[in-house]
Amino acid sequence: SIFSVSKDKFDKFKLIFYALLAAFAVVLTFFVLFLMKRNNKVKYTRELEAKNKKIELQNEAILEQSKHLENINKVKDKLFSIVSHDLKDSLTSTKGFIDLLKDGQLSQDEFHSLLPELSENANNASLLLFNLLNWSKSQMQSLEPKPSLFDIQDVFADKVKLVERKLEAKGIQLIDNTLRDFIYADRSMVEIVIQNLLANAVKFCNRGDSISISNQISNGKAIISVADTGVGIKKEDIGKIFGNNTFTTRGTNKEKGTGLGLTICKELVELNKGSIWVESTVNVGSTFYVELPKNKVEDPGET
Repeated sequence: SIFSVSKDKFDKFKLIFYALLAAFAVVLTFFVLFLMKRNNKVKYTRELEAKNKKIELQNEAILEQSKHLENINKVKDKLFSIVSHDLKDSLTSTKGFIDLLKDGQLSQDEFHSLLPELSENANNASLLLFNLLNWSKSQMQSLEPKPSLFDIQDVFADKVKLVERKLEAKGIQLIDNTLRDFIYADRSMVEIVIQNLLANAVKFCNRGDSISISNQISNGKAIISVADTGVGIKKEDIGKIFGNNTFTTRGTNKEKGTGLGLTICKELVELNKGSIWVESTVNVGSTFYVELPKNKVEDPGET
């Protein structure tokens, strides 16, 4: 009958439909599994690439650290060689004075005439040890400034006293244009900076030259300067004087140095959120500038 034929066709269609549906389900399952496997593989590949990149960055950091330590060791070896020699000279000279005095071989007048040289030896040894100590601390990253407000004119006055004998001995005129003004920084660090800059200016001045010290305000910051009419700095050497590779030349009276002074100055100034630079012309002179905050400087993110 017609109904019997239709029912058979319907059953066949239903069977085909279910078969197709089952086949689609199987294909869909395989496709989903394939995508999952592919995604897992992509994820694994990305994780592997990320790990490899991390290892690569770590290796680069280790290599960089190794180069840094190697450079520090080279500087340290050279530095301690120079420091030990200079300290030995100062201490040997001081010991000689003391031995002569102890043995009664110096008259009162002779002793007083030698006192300036004895004082100079002590000051040189003190500055040398200051520089060495601060360089060592900075390399160990344990140098922390303790800022406060202080009068920069007072610091200049104190430090000028330490070079007065040298100024007199070399016939150098000091021109004091400093003004009473307050700076917000670590006073002891600024004292070391000014002492180094003054010692450096004296070192490279000839008889009859002059050194000018001054301070001013610019854009809300304090700028101090130490200028000399000495031998000046070659253009190609300006980039070296603040570097970590101890750069030094002898002074006009063959004075020696460790090459650490200006490096220490830069590090101490930057620790106090300041900057240091120099302008110089050979046979005309040099001016060192130090810019420091007048008030507390807030760190980014600090409230």
